[in-house]
Amino acid sequence: MDEDTPDMFAIRPDRKGVKTVAVLLIFFSIFLAFVAKADLDLAGTDEVSDAYMEKILETPNQQGDNVSFEEYQSYHKEINDNNGYLIRGVSLAIGSAAGIIGGALIYRMKPLGSKLALSGAVISFVGGIIGNMIFYDAAQLHLRGTIQDNAEYFGYACGVCTFFVATLALLPLINARAKLAFIEANSVQLVHEESE
Repeated sequence: MDEDTPDMFAIRPDRKGVKTVAVLLIFFSIFLAFVAKADLDLAGTDEVSDAYMEKILETPNQQGDNVSFEEYQSYHKEINDNNGYLIRGVSLAIGSAAGIIGGALIYRMKPLGSKLALSGAVISFVGGIIGNMIFYDAAQLHLRGTIQDNAEYFGYACGVCTFFVATLALLPLINARAKLAFIEANSVQLVHEESE
């Protein structure tokens, strides 16, 4: 094989892939921010409004669950008394902020962004599990039927979403082409000018 022929199997830097990961990370972190905001809003309320409960309970009650407003109010109070909204909301807010800032840093080809987003996703994952256990226990005590199942399924969905954010944040740290892109983007090139 000729020495001048480029190696077709050589690993090359992949800036485009890194930037795609950064955009996806920011997108999913914004989604987590909306969930965090909803939880933090509910953490500050002693009682949820009738309009809110009507919207939440309409479909399950049409399917025969017959969950009363008082039962849902007890469910909400149980979660608040055990700080379920607060734990999940704060952990998701931290993870969301870390994901957005980390995603922006990754987009600017800074490997610190991956580490920041990964640590935020781990905090969200752990806080989400603890918070969702409180939601699940409260649902077992005060709800029944599909709305009780929804509390469990939402916990699984939250866990999957935070795990996905963590894997997105980890990807640029373990991918060889991404590592090369980071090295290439952050390397300092010295320019030597010859004096006359």
